[in-house]
Amino acid sequence: MNQALHHIRLAAGFETESAPPHRRFLDRGECEQLTAALAADLARVIDKIDRCLLVVGGTLLEPGGLLQPGLPAWQALQELARPALRDPSSGGQILAIGAYGGRLPDRRLQPPADAAEGRFVALPMLLSCPADIAPALESSLEAVLFERGSVDPPARALLATACGLETVHGQLLTANDLIALQHVQMDTAGLGAFWTVIEHALTAGAEDCEFALPGQLQARWQAGANALGIDFVSFDKHPGSPAEYALWVRAFRSLITLADSHGLPRQINSSLVHDRDLDCLVESRGRCRQTSGMTEHVHPDCGLIAWTRVEDSHQFNLYPLSGRSLRLVAEDTAARRLPRHRHPSGICYDADTHQLRPAT
Repeated sequence: MNQALHHIRLAAGFETESAPPHRRFLDRGECEQLTAALAADLARVIDKIDRCLLVVGGTLLEPGGLLQPGLPAWQALQELARPALRDPSSGGQILAIGAYGGRLPDRRLQPPADAAEGRFVALPMLLSCPADIAPALESSLEAVLFERGSVDPPARALLATACGLETVHGQLLTANDLIALQHVQMDTAGLGAFWTVIEHALTAGAEDCEFALPGQLQARWQAGANALGIDFVSFDKHPGSPAEYALWVRAFRSLITLADSHGLPRQINSSLVHDRDLDCLVESRGRCRQTSGMTEHVHPDCGLIAWTRVEDSHQFNLYPLSGRSLRLVAEDTAARRLPRHRHPSGICYDADTHQLRPAT
């Protein structure tokens, strides 16, 4: 197989029972058995794989772990398979990339230590084939694999034994199938508008693109920086009502959560200062007369919007950038011994200036 090769990205996806798998990797022996079973499943669907090398990574990843810019898990398989690809044999090989001592040979394949959050996980697969058969083979896979490529009981039983993964269904997929499936899931969850950003980064990441999103959120994919730029607007600078700002906050958080889950580097564009210790944007509002304390500004549609901290007669508005900000700010507030307040209306602001103010 020392001629020109083409690499086709595939996956074996599994819908699981409610309980997450006990572990999210297969050791070398387990992965070899599973790879042989998956090769048999694939051979029942498509011809010509006897001229290919099938590479399977022994890692159970959620869609966000697989569908990241540059498709790193598949890139890792391609690089790890290079010694086998230099073998002058005629093809029809399989290569299992399993774990040793709980570690995969490439960090791009290593599953997170945390349990899977959803009920769908997938193993990355790579089909390396001679360039002369690649167009027809890839077209056939795109046409029939999702409809006909079920993972049969032997492979699913191996996963149950190795990882404690009880599956409802197993499916062979192309990478494009997985992207389309994730798009459907995002549409169902009401996040379809934000998925267009992720899909662009996955499929057209070499091109800049501007996005006008729900809530008048503005974002752009910056190909040169390989990062997602998002414009941040504080409550004080937003031109709309508190309800309209809440819509903007929901859109902002939906996008950064989705971007983070798919490994998109992000750049928050703002004149505010990023406090990395608290993972917040900090807006300094100068001196004030109110007593020291921490005011929580909460909207019924999106929860916490910001905090206003008064300390040493100075006011600062803090805007969280992640879920961990809540814990970090709570710990910091306790360490500063600041009393916490919440206005009965939820958001405490000056109706004339449309600026947040402390409830103290």
